Amino acid sequence: MLLKYLVKNYKSIAHPIEYSMFPANENIDNKYVVTINTIQGSWKVLRRGVLLGPNASGKSNFIQSLDFARNFIVEAQKSGSKTGIVQFKGEFADIGKDSTFQFMFYKNENVYEYGFTLDTYRVSEEWLMILDQNTFKPIFQRITSDNDVTSVELSSYLGRKNSKKRRLAELLMETLKKNQRNQLFLYKLSENGFSFAEDIMDWFYKIQIIFPSSKVHMLEMRLMQNEDFARFLSSKLIKYDTGIHKIFAQTKKVQLAQLLKDMDISQEIIDEISEKREGLVNIKGRLFIFNEENGEPMLFEMILEHSLAGKSFPFHKDEESDGTQRLLDLLPVLFGLTSKSSVFFIDEIDRCLHTKLTKTFITDFIADEHKNQLIFTAHDVSLINLEALAQDEIWFIEKNRMGESYLKPFSDYAVSCDTTDGYSNVKSYLAGRFGAIPVIKEGLDK
Repeated sequence: MLLKYLVKNYKSIAHPIEYSMFPANENIDNKYVVTINTIQGSWKVLRRGVLLGPNASGKSNFIQSLDFARNFIVEAQKSGSKTGIVQFKGEFADIGKDSTFQFMFYKNENVYEYGFTLDTYRVSEEWLMILDQNTFKPIFQRITSDNDVTSVELSSYLGRKNSKKRRLAELLMETLKKNQRNQLFLYKLSENGFSFAEDIMDWFYKIQIIFPSSKVHMLEMRLMQNEDFARFLSSKLIKYDTGIHKIFAQTKKVQLAQLLKDMDISQEIIDEISEKREGLVNIKGRLFIFNEENGEPMLFEMILEHSLAGKSFPFHKDEESDGTQRLLDLLPVLFGLTSKSSVFFIDEIDRCLHTKLTKTFITDFIADEHKNQLIFTAHDVSLINLEALAQDEIWFIEKNRMGESYLKPFSDYAVSCDTTDGYSNVKSYLAGRFGAIPVIKEGLDK
């Protein structure tokens, strides 16, 4: 579970901002939290969180910073390549040249803190700590000096002195001092069989980030192979009043060349695809499978059945509304939550959705007991009425006059927690009491 996240010097985020999943209110309703057992006792951790703010406030940049950090951690970096970091473009002398990403998280009954700093070409600092009875104890600490000398301090977690495990860690450490300074030590440890590093890497692998343009990978295949998943999506689409009463996938033989022409695919691409003999090809959202045995391509189709005047009519996904298509990208998050342990980040969760559907989705997320977390951005101000969310789950994000994004927890404000009076909170927000609203400049269009 995510406990805290800190980021500095990434896109519109200049100075460090820290996001916390710890509730400010000790008496928060238990449905909003999970209790974890740590070496320092039981802690309450929020199951959901939302960032609200105007357009261009930095909401997407916050999610993108997580996406960058996760990918940099779990993907192998080519030796000597640039890091790909996009830093704040304004001028603040005190933020320095490095960007920082730091996570505090809970995994296998341990609390870890892992972070790194980097610039365009190298990782300058990296650290992994584990919580003991008093404080965080280092597992390893890496630093590169102003003279470009990299050193790594290793603890007993990396093996006793002169042990095979320790010598391997020292050998991996030496590679960082040569030509692999754009790479993370944690990744090297994980790839070389250090079990604690593999556990930590698994936590980052399971982070799932959904942007407005994200699509569910191989949704047709999942529907075809998992009847429980198909039934689940069907029931949710009925509940969400989409007009769909059943969703399933089917395969059928196709005249490939003619179909591709009808899809406005160029002849050059048609010729290239027609030579394929085996495997899967995704063309404009349609999934084709090629079988070398008979050479005939099969089209995987997602069928959404609508009930009209007592009769069933099949529709394709691209015939559905933007809102229904958005639901098809979001609803798989809710499937099998009790068997998962992931953190889901969703940017613009309310994109194309009615307010009631957004509230239903985030309420369904905590309907069962599990240790997954949902953190999302939204524009929907009605979420402030505290019907579907607790005050501790809400954060505001906005920019100052220097163009940098910063966070404010809603828990800092005294508000009405009576959901029957939730309109007062919405009214106060729109009046500017909590900030994080657009400032409309009058008279500039004259």
